[in-house]
Amino acid sequence: MSRQHGSTLLELVTILAISAVLCAIAVPGVAAVRSVFAADAAAERLALVLRTAQARAQAHGAAVRVSVAGDGRYSVCDVGAFGERAVARGELGADVVSNYPQGALEFGAAGWPTLPGGASPRAGHFTIGASTAGRAVVVQMGGCVRCT
Repeated sequence: MSRQHGSTLLELVTILAISAVLCAIAVPGVAAVRSVFAADAAAERLALVLRTAQARAQAHGAAVRVSVAGDGRYSVCDVGAFGERAVARGELGADVVSNYPQGALEFGAAGWPTLPGGASPRAGHFTIGASTAGRAVVVQMGGCVRCT
């Protein structure tokens, strides 16, 4: 008598059911971690954009405006007597909410953050991925830009 070696159909179905349960548990957790990483990366990217605009304003001795749309698109423009000239555009890859009107701020020649067309310094913040991770980029009155 020869015995055949292998798995039965019942064993195979059991293994597939266990695998399906483990996947159903793991996938939502992976998606949540991924959204946190995306918000972290977008916040760091926005902080870099703001710091670069601030340095540009100080280096050129002229105002630089940064506008950030709710869907994460941003633009950086030189502002002067000639009007506005776009110098950079991009996407953050996450939704953004800000307490700056229309998500826009200007860095003056000294690097102070102001409202567009304004003269007095104004602190504010941008909240990145508020529906998921909720990271914030804070612009302080003294010009310090940091992620929280």
